[in-house]
Amino acid sequence: KFEFILFDACYMGTTEVAYTFRDVANYQISSVMEVPAYGFPYDLLMQDLYEGTASSYQQVCQYYMEYYKFLYDCNDTAWGTIALIDSKEMGNLTDMIKQEIVAHKELLAEYDTGHLQEYGKSSGPYIAVDLGHFVKDMNGGSMPAAFSSQLAKTVLYKECMEKTYPYTYAVDADNYCGLGMYIPVEARPKWNTYFKTLDWYTAAGWNEVTFSWNF
Repeated sequence: KFEFILFDACYMGTTEVAYTFRDVANYQISSVMEVPAYGFPYDLLMQDLYEGTASSYQQVCQYYMEYYKFLYDCNDTAWGTIALIDSKEMGNLTDMIKQEIVAHKELLAEYDTGHLQEYGKSSGPYIAVDLGHFVKDMNGGSMPAAFSSQLAKTVLYKECMEKTYPYTYAVDADNYCGLGMYIPVEARPKWNTYFKTLDWYTAAGWNEVTFSWNF
């Protein structure tokens, strides 16, 4: 078991990934969006990365965002999201997500995600929507206190750049919780087939939703 996994790769900041690796590493550092080609600024973060504490991993995330904010100020290509996940809390968070999905399974049977904050909108449409925004939407615009509390225990640090260059999709910080989530959509039949093979599919209650389209 690892102390941490740092995903220097695009779209890894999702519930599906975090749940899959919950028993592999104590902490996960990931971005729900694309990671720009420069990747992580390893010359800045190695000491904190190997200090091995939650606070040092938070510092790693801060270095990541500061690096891309600097590039943005230099008129270079820059965007970014980052989050620090406490893996041991992913099971509890997943239980609460399942409660939301099962409680709203009739609505989700023909749910339109178009109004939710989406990650990968330009290069990977439908790959993930914001988990927090989704839960708010299921509850009339407000996140239940119990869910908010568990989310805070799971996502120990989160940050996003609202201004981006030359990226075409800005992130709304008010609807950024640090984790994305795939919602099955008719337009992605191959993705849906693969989605069913994940442990997350049943753990999060998606197997209890009967979609209005062939799934």
